[in-house]
Amino acid sequence: MKGLLIHEKLFVRFLALFGIGAVLFTLMWTLSYFFLPEGILRGRTGSAILAGDEAASSFIAEWLRIAAMNLMAGSLVVLANRIYRYKGFPLGYIVPLAWLSMYAICLGTNSFSIPLPERMAPSLDVFGRSGLYEMAAFTLLAVATYSINLYEVTRFIPPTYETVIPKPKFSLTLEGWIGFGLAIAVLLAANAREAYMIMTL
Repeated sequence: MKGLLIHEKLFVRFLALFGIGAVLFTLMWTLSYFFLPEGILRGRTGSAILAGDEAASSFIAEWLRIAAMNLMAGSLVVLANRIYRYKGFPLGYIVPLAWLSMYAICLGTNSFSIPLPERMAPSLDVFGRSGLYEMAAFTLLAVATYSINLYEVTRFIPPTYETVIPKPKFSLTLEGWIGFGLAIAVLLAANAREAYMIMTL
């Protein structure tokens, strides 16, 4: 699996990381739907704290608000990749996996700031929502920028690290830039879909 996650081809890295995320997502969604109380995370996630529980006054305003939050979130993926890697695995890989798990719990417990009429049982209906596409965009962003790490963690306890030599430039291959641009495009499109769904509730 390590060879797939750090494969030279972007689409291989994406399929490997998103595949792991999909398994984790399905597991967390199922467990949270059947075993956690409804609304357990409502108002407790970072997006809820930033956005509140009311929609903006128009579709454009709502889209811009959602897009701004998601672009900031995407920058965290890139920043995490820039800082550390461990045995070749970029720190930024952990971020979309964590967010996929959080999104799954929100689906299973209906913990969204603007809640659904009822909690969503595990099903293919999730492809009609925007969240999974946002998660795919974050995953693509992580694998597109996987090679920019400055430091290699050599031990966690106590934490030690060493500088990656030669020092990677903050630049990407052509394939990386294509992946980066596609990730942003998918993210903005998913945000527009989410804004539309919120405004038509």
